[in-house]
Amino acid sequence: MKKLIAAWLLPLLLLAGCAPQTETSVVQPDDTGSPVYTDWSKLTPYEPQSPVYTYHAGYSGADRFQPRDDYGALLPYIGRYASMEQYVIDTLPFYGLVTSSGELVSDPVYARINFFDDFLILYRGDPEGVSGGDLYSGGAFSRTLAAADGRWAHELTDSYNVSSGKGLLLTATADGSLDLWNSDGEVTTHFDSSLFTPWFGEDLDWGTEGGPFIDWTDDKVGYAVSYFANGEYLDQGVRLYLDFTDGTVTDTPPTGYSAEIDYEAISANMPDPPEVKGCQYLESVIDPVTGETYFCGYYRSGENGDGNYALFDKEGRLLTENCDLTRFETSVIVRAGLCSTIEDGCFCFRSLADNALVFRCQMQTNTD
Repeated sequence: MKKLIAAWLLPLLLLAGCAPQTETSVVQPDDTGSPVYTDWSKLTPYEPQSPVYTYHAGYSGADRFQPRDDYGALLPYIGRYASMEQYVIDTLPFYGLVTSSGELVSDPVYARINFFDDFLILYRGDPEGVSGGDLYSGGAFSRTLAAADGRWAHELTDSYNVSSGKGLLLTATADGSLDLWNSDGEVTTHFDSSLFTPWFGEDLDWGTEGGPFIDWTDDKVGYAVSYFANGEYLDQGVRLYLDFTDGTVTDTPPTGYSAEIDYEAISANMPDPPEVKGCQYLESVIDPVTGETYFCGYYRSGENGDGNYALFDKEGRLLTENCDLTRFETSVIVRAGLCSTIEDGCFCFRSLADNALVFRCQMQTNTD
């Protein structure tokens, strides 16, 4: 196209060169005005924020996580991300681990880090890994199951997470068998897949669409339900009950237990959010380390002010702003008295006690 335009302009330019020249009047500048000078030495180039962290003695870099008993509370951070096109999400984050005192434990090499009260699971994309219902993005991952404080760790070579709570975590293997872990990293009970196939069918894939799913309200009995069996969706869910003590499975609830978990009663015990001017909706966030309850929501400080996500205490006092992680398809991270924020392209943790900066790292992108 550029060649066509140039060919079209060339005759006109030649004609213009051959045309008789006309006198051009030049307007002289007015010398009466004051000139404007720019002192370029006063302008400084943009410099990114300096990092705020140190390295823990157990720092593993991009290598496999090393369990130790001196990490304390661990937290996930986003250290880099990739901008995606025509994918399920626009931004794909990569996570690392940091201590609550701002010491780096690992580089951002994990596709996901999930915390479950007494446990954490590190996910890495791995063609030799396994698929499972514990990640919405699908694909094969290697998984490392560890204590929330990093004092022990196990490689889940052929299994994935199903559910957790009350100091327990349940993993499933490819054939649908289940293992129940305690907070010391020990398998206390095993449920063979043959215990479930008479009701759920042969192809067991825990946690996927239609089920089966499992949950519990104490450390004794698990409630399993599935709306999918033998390749067909069911109008009524099939319910089973797992005895966490002896490893048996029945289709009737044990004595003293209801047929279903009353989730409405559980929700009724949650504290009501405070009224905050500039917020239409606040979601409760519980710090699993301290047990404190906070509230997060979209906040606009004034009629003409720019809005952002902020965290408030139970009385509605503003604690910190810029804690929006929705672009990374995750929610605000509140753990060990710290809250995640995004500031000038950096991932940060600030103290909820005094808003002091505890951790800051520049988030790298796939275009850097």
